[in-house]
Amino acid sequence: MEIRFQRIFLRALIVGVMPMLSGKVFAFDTFSAVKTVHLNETNAFSAIASLEQAGGATFGANAEDTVTADIERREVLDDILDSENFEFGVQFGLISIEDFESNLWVSGHFAYHINEYFYAKALYGYSEAGETSFEQLANVPPLLTDEQRKLSYYGLNIGYNLLPGEVFLSKDLAFNSMFSIEVGGGSTEFAGNDQFTVNLTANYRVFLTDWLTWDIGMSDYVFDTTITGKSKTTHNLNFTTGVAFYF
Repeated sequence: MEIRFQRIFLRALIVGVMPMLSGKVFAFDTFSAVKTVHLNETNAFSAIASLEQAGGATFGANAEDTVTADIERREVLDDILDSENFEFGVQFGLISIEDFESNLWVSGHFAYHINEYFYAKALYGYSEAGETSFEQLANVPPLLTDEQRKLSYYGLNIGYNLLPGEVFLSKDLAFNSMFSIEVGGGSTEFAGNDQFTVNLTANYRVFLTDWLTWDIGMSDYVFDTTITGKSKTTHNLNFTTGVAFYF
């Protein structure tokens, strides 16, 4: 009987005490978890602050250690026309005086470049005419004296730079160039007469330097003549080459 009461008491004690112990354990675990969470948050904020400080220091160090790029620049020189606008040139070549063979031609010019496209040119040329076919075939006295065979021209042209470009002599050697056309008028003294003359010219220039050019030109001097006994318009073609200086 006594043993039975002891068993009942132990069971009641266990039933009454265990819930209390479980509550204390749960409370202790909850407090530990909250404390752990608080510590974790504190550690996180500390870690973020440390990262910000480290990032700021790194940025400062990078700003101080910035290296400026040292680029070696290559100087490129182009042969271009000088800023001076005056030009002086000399040419020589051949002129085909109508009815009087082809003869040596020497000329000189002085030009002023108004702007990039237009220029004005004063020109003087000289040649001496040969014999006509009639003089060569027929045994007749000369039609002109030696003085009358001298041909001289002076006039004024207006030129237009039409096609700028380049001339490549090799892979590494090139020169600037310019194609221009000219139209003008002047006076031709030939066979003892002064005749108004219209001049049409195509000119090609190669800039050897910024102050020297090589010129190639083709011109037509158009004027009237009565040497053969009747008045007619003659076309006197002229081919020249030479150099020009800019200053």
